[in-house]
Amino acid sequence: MIEYILAILLIGVMPARALYKSLRGKRDKANRPKTYIQSSAIIVGLLVVLCYAWLRAARAPTPLGLDIPLSERGMIGLAIALALFVALAIVEVVTKHKRQGRTDEKAKEKLKNNELLPRTRRELTLFLGFALLAGCGWELLYRGFLIWFLVPHVGTIGAVCIAALAYGTAHGYKSRAQFLGSVVSAFAFTIAFVLTGSLWWLMLIHTAAGVAGGFGSYKLASKHDGTMLLNSAETASS
Repeated sequence: MIEYILAILLIGVMPARALYKSLRGKRDKANRPKTYIQSSAIIVGLLVVLCYAWLRAARAPTPLGLDIPLSERGMIGLAIALALFVALAIVEVVTKHKRQGRTDEKAKEKLKNNELLPRTRRELTLFLGFALLAGCGWELLYRGFLIWFLVPHVGTIGAVCIAALAYGTAHGYKSRAQFLGSVVSAFAFTIAFVLTGSLWWLMLIHTAAGVAGGFGSYKLASKHDGTMLLNSAETASS
């Protein structure tokens, strides 16, 4: 029964909540810390429900993608994640000077359009905690749990489609490009989990992407937008 309630929350309530907030068009742009804390609390609450249901049924963690020790496919996934990090680092070093000005302009535009990215040190601290919870918690809930729950009911393909669409939609709708990007990345991560049966490497990628985005946003705001930092600090203290 608890598993069904959790599935309804993840498939129905969370995406509907995100779409409602997006389409309503109201966002508290000044209170990013509140957003980070609220989002973290939601993830923790859902994880508590999952842990209770899992321990109550005395299930092993492996069906959730928590393969201990790491399976062969899990090791392949981890190797892919590490290779991806190395490749991105090399590309960043090689192309940094060539695209410095153009990249800064694009990054500033991204920062301007994404009010959830941190600007101040306090916001960065809260955001990093949220990024860790999101990177691990959402993978466990939307990939590990939902695939386990849905496969017996709708099969693997159906489970992948439902879980990916639910998670992509749970990011809300800011623009067509953003929405499609969220859905496509959700499908990629979900398929990757089904193929490897391991969440560790996906948690690593998801968390690293969030942490890198947070540090990049804070660094850019500190470098290019002193007025933004001052305004954020004044708002947070009021």
